[in-house]
Amino acid sequence: MTRATALTACLLLTACASHDNALYHWNGYQEQIYEGFQIESSNTSPDKQLQKLQEEQQKASAKNKPLPPGYQAHMGFLYFQTGQADKAVLAFEAEKKQFPESAVYMDLVLGKLRQK
Repeated sequence: MTRATALTACLLLTACASHDNALYHWNGYQEQIYEGFQIESSNTSPDKQLQKLQEEQQKASAKNKPLPPGYQAHMGFLYFQTGQADKAVLAFEAEKKQFPESAVYMDLVLGKLRQK
């Protein structure tokens, strides 16, 4: 392999690995979800999780990047846990709008939420 070919391959791999090229604004979302479901973790109250998600939502908006699938639904779940049912409805509706394939499930969740 020539030096130019190796350099080109390196540049392409580096460009592909860049987080700025990601389709969605993930930025630690998976780690936060994992941490949030750890039973014995003390840093994962619904309020703290919600605060982190809201901060990342603002960063995504500033970068004009869409939120990943499930992000807004998870926020809706946390809003519900913290007694903010009105915001939960808005988050579930936003998830449904951004990802129409989630409509059946979001409608089920919204139906249960509206019954309460």
